[in-house]
Amino acid sequence: MLKEFLTDDSRKNSLLKETYRQIHKRSSISKAELIELLQAKPTTMTRTIDELLENGWIKEGGIGPSSGGRPPILYETVKESAWIVGIDISRTAVRAVLTTVDFSIQDLYFIQMTDKQTPDVVFNDISAVIDAWLSKYDIPFERLLGIGVGAVGPIQREEGKLINPESFLSPGWENINIRERLARFPVQILVDNGANSATVAEFVQHDEAYRNILYCVHGHGIRGGVMNGGNVFYSGQGDTSALGHVIVQANGKVCICGREGCLTAYASFPAMLEEYKRVSGKKDASFEHFLQLLIEDDPQAVRVAEKGAFYFGVGLANMINSLRPELVVVHGSLVYETSFFFEKAVYSAKAHMYMPDAYSPEFKMGSLKEEAIALGAAMQVYQSYFNGNFIN
Repeated sequence: MLKEFLTDDSRKNSLLKETYRQIHKRSSISKAELIELLQAKPTTMTRTIDELLENGWIKEGGIGPSSGGRPPILYETVKESAWIVGIDISRTAVRAVLTTVDFSIQDLYFIQMTDKQTPDVVFNDISAVIDAWLSKYDIPFERLLGIGVGAVGPIQREEGKLINPESFLSPGWENINIRERLARFPVQILVDNGANSATVAEFVQHDEAYRNILYCVHGHGIRGGVMNGGNVFYSGQGDTSALGHVIVQANGKVCICGREGCLTAYASFPAMLEEYKRVSGKKDASFEHFLQLLIEDDPQAVRVAEKGAFYFGVGLANMINSLRPELVVVHGSLVYETSFFFEKAVYSAKAHMYMPDAYSPEFKMGSLKEEAIALGAAMQVYQSYFNGNFIN
């Protein structure tokens, strides 16, 4: 089984495992490229590839371009040799994906969060859908590499706990041990802040071209994940919600955290909706109605959202000035569904950056959109077999 092979960190298995990792990372690669990449002897690499082929973990995937001699055989992973479940738990929705080992999504599940979606209801639903997937695709636990969960923070990663999150619609989400809630599945269960998981997803999606990434989630809360040198940056409890509480206006509006002038109080969905209600007089307006007005370019709604984008950009600049990322990725409904929010936020960020002529990161919308966190959580499970973060 691939899972047993990936768990084996013995010296004897090291070349086999690294060869598999490089084939997986590059989608397809020739023996000559592997020899050069891993500095292995041709005879040793031949034996290594043969063993991976015999076990059914890789396969021949076509013919590469010729450099003068016989065209090389290309090798690729067998994607159905293992499976992974990735889960995104946020204040407004829960998404779960089932992927093959190459991160191709084979199935997905969505839960709209309301005041009825207590932890018991949500985790019963998640467990039921995982059971259904294992039956539907005939997946024994031996071929399930694990379950990755990216959740709104704060997160205690080692314990797998969600502690005191802000703004869930239903009660009971304080101090939830996610790992215990999924303990009926005898596989490793990895829990992280969802913004970190999404950062990993963008890192992989861009073929690891960017080693320093700031990933910003804009929504009912404002979160950020940071990658430094190709590794997720962790500090303390993993409360990436702290991005929403950088100060953008000294002695400003009172935030839900009790302090004054936080980014959340100016740029989050609830803050913009309250501002729209104030200026329009429409006290019963919902965020869905507000978003529809933005899509229709309603002048009053657009002015409110542009102000929110301005402050969001100020918050981004604060993070950029400290972290100096190569890539800044912005994710959220307003980013994807309006014609101006991303552009206005980036303009504001650049206007408040330190020495923008000497340094400026690349800004992008999230390439994986709503699946980013769940898919990133699945990717983190796979990566844990190589970076020593395996939890069983």
